[in-house]
Amino acid sequence: MNAPAPALPREAPAAASRALPPISPAEQERVAALVRQCVPLRHPAFGKLLRLLSIELSREVPTAAVTTGSRSRLLINPDFLAERCRTEEHLAMLVMHELYHVLLGHTRIYRRPTLAANWAFDCIINAQLCRLHPGPGFTSFFRSLAAPDGPWSLIAPPPGWPDAPRYAGGALGDVHRRLYDDDGVTTEELFALLERTEIRLDPEDIRRLLGSHESDSGSEAPNGDPLRLDPDLLSEVRRIVARWPMVTRRGGVDDGGEPELRRDTLRRHPRARRALRRLLRKAAFGAGGGPPRRTQVMLDASTVLPQARDRRAQLQRLMGNTPLLWQGQMRQDGRQDSGQVNVYLDVSGSMASWLPLLLDALSSAAALVRWPVFGFSTQVHPITRAELAAGSYRSTGGTDIACVAQHLVDTGAKRALIVTDGEVQEIPARLFERLRRSGPRVQVGLIDGGRADFCARLGWSVTALPPLDFAAA
Repeated sequence: MNAPAPALPREAPAAASRALPPISPAEQERVAALVRQCVPLRHPAFGKLLRLLSIELSREVPTAAVTTGSRSRLLINPDFLAERCRTEEHLAMLVMHELYHVLLGHTRIYRRPTLAANWAFDCIINAQLCRLHPGPGFTSFFRSLAAPDGPWSLIAPPPGWPDAPRYAGGALGDVHRRLYDDDGVTTEELFALLERTEIRLDPEDIRRLLGSHESDSGSEAPNGDPLRLDPDLLSEVRRIVARWPMVTRRGGVDDGGEPELRRDTLRRHPRARRALRRLLRKAAFGAGGGPPRRTQVMLDASTVLPQARDRRAQLQRLMGNTPLLWQGQMRQDGRQDSGQVNVYLDVSGSMASWLPLLLDALSSAAALVRWPVFGFSTQVHPITRAELAAGSYRSTGGTDIACVAQHLVDTGAKRALIVTDGEVQEIPARLFERLRRSGPRVQVGLIDGGRADFCARLGWSVTALPPLDFAAA
């Protein structure tokens, strides 16, 4: 990664671009291949995102830009490439910078961003990337664009960072420090810094910014949503953002960190509840469902007996009226599904946006669950009924299906439901053979847009969960 990239085209400065010949298809293909191979392997999600984009050399933009819509493209100016991106590390930082603008929704939040907004975006994105890749081969790309002092110094690390950073004094230095440590800074705080210090951004310095900052990056989509017409790109963006912030929160096919206790506020979602109940019945009895059993159940009923929970009737009585009927619950003979299933719920970072709905859905189907529920990341941890009701679980942030396979083998489970997005690691060969011999019947509930390829070799049945409208939860 430290060697120069000799295949990068060498062009004249952008001012003379009109006199240059058209960009050849061979150059387009060569740069597209370089872009796809330069993104660090520690971010496989970025590689997937790049595969959904058409990578093109273009002088339509001053540096680079991502256009989204029915045809999503990553545009790179060949003149800027030749002048500023002479190593693969620099090219990687340029590409990931543009992808971050999409991931953070900047093109959706600010349809016509101001110079201050663009400056704030680049301060935050550049800091995130430098914290992910603190080596000088990477950070020197942003340092070449930054000013030695003033607000434009914040778009790159300070001198001596990360070992012995030399921050400026005052409010500017304090914000610079928080950009490059674990505290972090929001766009609102950067706007407030400009107002508080009465710093003015010189429009001439727009050349220090990366990307197309004079339009909406060529978005083709209507109604102010540049991702609306590209569902594949939107799905991948959601998957990556679910792991955010990427510096501190782990997710996907990595080894995770130390297990930590997390807590989510449960969100009731009728469709999620119905989908989980169908999956549990299928895991217990197969596609045909199973026999119900007679038991005592609580049902809603009208009664002449006063009910403490019927607030309407209580209010009528306080107003001097005598309610004829009270609404409450009565215990009587009923039918309930028989059979219980071991449930393994993926609680890794990439599942963060789904967990409030899924935890609630599992709590509503308690009769079909063999307790405790098991949350898995790179380790399996039990979740009791009380913990589930409180939205509490333990997670390392990463994902490895091998821990589930080992738990199935060790416990001798016969029926199991695994709910995941499929971003998992491979099961080692020896463990795979032990799992195959133990022969548990496993049903996999796959999150909308998830990957099912890991199930084929195992012979596990896969059911895709329906898309869930989080706003309706």
